[in-house]
Amino acid sequence: MLSIMKVSQVTESFNPDNVVPFFQPIMDLTNNQVWRYECLARLITFGERPFIPSEFLYLVDRQESRSQLTETIFNRSAQYFRERNMPWNINISLADMQDENIHRFLTEQASSYPNPKRVALEVTAQNVLADTDTFATFSDLCKKLGLSLFVDNIEPDVTQVEHLLALPISGLKMSGPIMADLAQDEQAQALIKSLCAKGQSLNIALVAQHLESEAQLTLLKKLNVRYAQGFYFSQPKAQAH
Repeated sequence: MLSIMKVSQVTESFNPDNVVPFFQPIMDLTNNQVWRYECLARLITFGERPFIPSEFLYLVDRQESRSQLTETIFNRSAQYFRERNMPWNINISLADMQDENIHRFLTEQASSYPNPKRVALEVTAQNVLADTDTFATFSDLCKKLGLSLFVDNIEPDVTQVEHLLALPISGLKMSGPIMADLAQDEQAQALIKSLCAKGQSLNIALVAQHLESEAQLTLLKKLNVRYAQGFYFSQPKAQAH
């Protein structure tokens, strides 16, 4: 695997134009069809393999280009799906939620996009809980613009889950480590089954992430989980399929 030093060497100065979205399907397990796509940032440099955010975000932060990165991924994802009748998600940070320039950018984008309701913004549970006032303000903006909100990386914690279910969101995404231990963790299984029922009554979808095996898929269906994504279905790719 190439190192972060290699990223620094080949980029010298970070350019958001070199960042493109890769697409990973979120599947509906009831019909084995793509429900929506998550658009994931990848840095492309001189024919090398795509670099994931953990390998290049320090370059973004060094140049204070976070908002530029968010705008680039949003623009390119929006362009890709503009004429496709397919919902899609992008990830945003706490800094994005606090940034009035991002607020204006989203307002402009939503006003000219054919169907903003197809667009969802994902924010981690940690960032939601770290600044609930910022999230409340940002969620009001998204409601006004017709954009959906997903909360990512939720933990199998009853108190956290109950708090998140009370928010104006459209989806919850389980953290990756939950899947690794789910077969042996009966408490987590019970919580997920309960969460599916509560989410359905509130019109909040539960998405399992990092699905990698047939056994995990069988367990998710047993727990009434409807949506999932992971390498079992597809790695992120440059073209949605």
